[in-house]
Amino acid sequence: MHKTSPPPQPGTVLKNLYMKPSKLSTTNLAKQLNVTPKTISDVINNRARITLDHNQKLPSLFKNKQKADLLIGCTPLYPPVELFAAMGLQPVVLWNLKSLITNLNEADLYVQSYTCGIARELVQFILSDSGKFLDGIFTYNACDTIRNLPEIIAAGNQKKKRKLPILRMHVPQANRAYTNSNQYIKDQIASLIENIQTAFNLSFSGLQFEQTVSAYQKMRELCVKAERMVAENALSFRAFSNKVLSNSFLPVDEQIQRLNQLITNPAAPQNVLDRRVMISGIMPPPQNVIRSIEESGLRVVANDIAVMGRSYSYSPQITADPQEYYLDFFNNRFPCTTLLYQTDVRLKTFFQMVEKSHVEGVIFSGEKFCEYEYLEFPYIEQKLKDMGIPVLNLEFSVDDSQNVESYITRVHAFSEMLNK
Repeated sequence: MHKTSPPPQPGTVLKNLYMKPSKLSTTNLAKQLNVTPKTISDVINNRARITLDHNQKLPSLFKNKQKADLLIGCTPLYPPVELFAAMGLQPVVLWNLKSLITNLNEADLYVQSYTCGIARELVQFILSDSGKFLDGIFTYNACDTIRNLPEIIAAGNQKKKRKLPILRMHVPQANRAYTNSNQYIKDQIASLIENIQTAFNLSFSGLQFEQTVSAYQKMRELCVKAERMVAENALSFRAFSNKVLSNSFLPVDEQIQRLNQLITNPAAPQNVLDRRVMISGIMPPPQNVIRSIEESGLRVVANDIAVMGRSYSYSPQITADPQEYYLDFFNNRFPCTTLLYQTDVRLKTFFQMVEKSHVEGVIFSGEKFCEYEYLEFPYIEQKLKDMGIPVLNLEFSVDDSQNVESYITRVHAFSEMLNK
């Protein structure tokens, strides 16, 4: 009976499959990732672990660049990824960059320390050597902080003598019940297509767009299916959230493949989760905190998380017309705090989710210095308390992903309260 060889270590894979083909030295890779050469040396010699985010995100960037794909960094959430992919650009949603950022030296030159961590990490990623992976940037006006970053990024790149196209569009934030913005949105999409053609010398195909829309709809349907499995205690929320977050760096066909694998071979919670909770926020809690949530017997039966549930809960009808598609998308998408025109339906949708999922407690995963959440959370918290639903309010700053012990203690206390 022959012995099977042990699986290769992640560091070995990084070295042999990505660094060597790309002719990247330890020093050059360290510069691109904002880490020390010793860190890279320890990883490729298997003396240190690669985090899950590094193991999934960085190889995808290497692979895409090796295939000569054009990468466009998109921010904030809900960009027109279908359009970019259909025209030959690989969209990379620049969110959840914490694991790829070891310092904020570049960002601190341009952005105040009281800016939300998402914005600071975004600026750091683009202006550091990591930003060299990108061939362009797309942004739109869904967040007051981020809508002001293109000028900062352009100034930083100019100082570094980098030429990086920045594509922009404007989504009207006026309430749709009082203002008809339909033609304006259509014109913005038409203008964006022209700008893509000019900046990257690419052409638009209605057939290709329709096929790409179909693929993204399939991906979102799989996310909804996996979310239901979490609610039914058949899949760990930690495994699901990890998959969704890491997928943002991958082409849609690979996202579909990975979600199918997750659903087919689910990593179920190790214990029975009795208490039904909902998590709300821009980002999910750090993975260590999610682990403590599930270890405490709390089951995530609903998520109102911007990077998760709010992103995949709605898909427009499949069409070859991008103007009609994005008109539907922006007018009917799942409400988010960062899209001011949805204010009137946002709270109604939130409490419908609470009632439909029979939630026993709500966990707010807040992003420090996010003005949208600051305005919304107090009202929601009071109304939930009036309904007899306990609330746990967790606020995370840019450096809180590792220092989580106090949060874990609060999660355990919240679980004990729900069990009384």
